[in-house]
Amino acid sequence: MEMFQAAAEEAVVNQLPVPPIVYGLVLFAALMFLLLAIMSLRSVALRPEAPAPSDVAKPNQGSTSFNS
Repeated sequence: MEMFQAAAEEAVVNQLPVPPIVYGLVLFAALMFLLLAIMSLRSVALRPEAPAPSDVAKPNQGSTSFNS
């Protein structure tokens, strides 16, 4: 038991360069930035495809008869 107490007393403690709350705030801000970046690209994925040039101007558009 004395060996464990001696090891605990001699433990190396490295001090953080900034308070822990700063790490949390920086991480939160980075994750929010990534969330906004992903959400801004979401509309691109859901956008309908543009019609092909051949679909835009068909010669018999509006006609009820099939004349090709």
